[in-house]
Amino acid sequence: MYIPVLSDTDEPLYIRLYRTVRADCFSGVLRSGDRLPSRRKLARELRISVNTVDSAYQQLVSEGYIESLPRSGYVVRALFAAGAQELQTDADLPFFDPIGSAAEPESVEDNDDSRHIDFSPNGVDLSALPVGDLKKMTREVFSMNARTVFGVCEAEGHRTLRTALCRYLAGSRGILCTPDRIIVGAGTDYILQFLVRLLRLSGHVSGIATENPVYNKAFQIFSSLGETVVPLPLDEQGLNPEALRGAGANVAYVTPSHQFPLGVVMPAGRRAELLAWAARSPDRYIIEDDYDSEFRYSGRPIPSLFSMSTGEKVIYLGSFSKSIAPSVRVSYLVLPRALAERSRRAMSFLNTTVSVPDQLVLARFIETGLFERHINRMRTLYRKKKDVLVRELSQFGDILKISGTDAGLHLICTLLHAPGEKKMVETAADRGVAVYGISDYFMERGDESTEIPSPDLAVPESTVLIGYGGLDVDSIVRGCRLLLDAWSNPN
Repeated sequence: MYIPVLSDTDEPLYIRLYRTVRADCFSGVLRSGDRLPSRRKLARELRISVNTVDSAYQQLVSEGYIESLPRSGYVVRALFAAGAQELQTDADLPFFDPIGSAAEPESVEDNDDSRHIDFSPNGVDLSALPVGDLKKMTREVFSMNARTVFGVCEAEGHRTLRTALCRYLAGSRGILCTPDRIIVGAGTDYILQFLVRLLRLSGHVSGIATENPVYNKAFQIFSSLGETVVPLPLDEQGLNPEALRGAGANVAYVTPSHQFPLGVVMPAGRRAELLAWAARSPDRYIIEDDYDSEFRYSGRPIPSLFSMSTGEKVIYLGSFSKSIAPSVRVSYLVLPRALAERSRRAMSFLNTTVSVPDQLVLARFIETGLFERHINRMRTLYRKKKDVLVRELSQFGDILKISGTDAGLHLICTLLHAPGEKKMVETAADRGVAVYGISDYFMERGDESTEIPSPDLAVPESTVLIGYGGLDVDSIVRGCRLLLDAWSNPN
C-alpha cells in the first residue's frame, strides 16, 4: 500500500500531504491507475485526521492528479498524453490553497460515484427554485444604467444588496443594523478568512473556541490560518460555558439556533451566559453562524443571538447556500460597530469578491418579496420530506433513535445495538446508499497541547447523519428501504 512520506516543514499537514502526493505523481512513484489508500486508512497510517486527508485528496481531484472511480476509490490519473511527458519538479508546480476550493468532506470510506442515493446533509432541493423569476430579474438588472451594473463597487459589497439585507434581517431575525455594518463576500469560506484577519487587526486573537462536534470546514479554515482552535464539549443545551471559561480563547464560534450537526437549540439562559462571557473582556467576540435558521418546522423561529445582545459582542454570519443553492456563493457578516469601522479603515483596499450583477439580482430577489415566498415554499417542501423520512425510518421500530427533527435539512440517527458507525456506513454503501458518520465532525485541538474533555452530551457510537434536502420523496423512500435491508442484515 502506498504511504506518502511527508516533508518536515512548518506548513499545515494537508498542504504537506497534497504536495507529497502531487510530487509522487510527477516523479513516477505513483503511476496512472495506481489506487491510493482510502481516507480512513491513510489517516490511520499517518496518524492524522480524516479531514486532513480529505482536504488534500479533494484538492488533488480538483486539479486532475487523481480521480474517484466506482468501486475503486481514489485512483491516479494519466497526466500526459503518450509521447508528450515532460517531468517537472515539485518546486516548478504552483500551489493553490485547498481551503475554499475543496469539496465538502464526506464521511464514507471512499468517494464512490456508484452510490445511487446520497443522504448528504449538504443537499438542497433545486426543483422549486423560481428560475423564471430569476431570469427576468437578471434581464432587468442588465437593462439598468451601465455605470450601475459595471461600475466600481465598495469593498463591503453593493449598497443596494446590503440595504436589502438590513430590511430582510429586521423582519426575519430581529436584527437591527445599518448597511455600513454588513460585509458581503463570496461564500462562507472567504467570509471566515476575512473575519479572522479583521479580528487580528482589531487586537490579539488568543484562540478560537468551537463546539465539538462542529462544522468541520470552519475548523479547517481557522486552523489553516494559524489560529489555535479549541473544540469544546456540548451538553443538552449546547456549548458548555464552564469549558469556555477555561479554554483561554477570546473568540467563540457557535451555531446556537440549530447546532451543527447535532441539532441542539441553545436556550435563552445559556445564551445569556455566553453573552456574559463575551462582555467580561473588550477583546472577546462571539461568531454566530446562522446557517439554516429559515427552516424550522415546529414552534416559532429561534431568535438570533445577535438580536438578544445589547452590546457589541456578536458577529452574525449568514449565507444563501442553504436557502437558495450551494452555487450561490454569497455570504455576509453583520459586524459590531467597532469592527465595522475597523474594516472600513483597514480593509478597504480589498475589492468586492461577488460580481455586481449577481449582487443586484440577489437584492431584487429580496426586495420584491420573492425570496421570502421562496423560503416559505421550501419550508413546506422540506417539512414534507422530513415527515416522509421519519415515517420510513419508523419501520426500524425501537432499535433506531431519531433526533433533530424540528429544523434543518438532516436528522441524527442512532442504531441501538449496532456494530458501530463504520459498519453502518459500509453496509449502507454496499446497497448503494451514502450516509455520513458523526465521528467526522468531532475535532482535536489544533495545537495538540491539551487534552480535550469528553463531551457532556454523549453521542452513541452507532450514529449517522441522514440528510434529505437534495432528494425527492421517491428516493427517500427507496433509500430508507435499502437502509432497512442493510442494517437489519449487515452481512
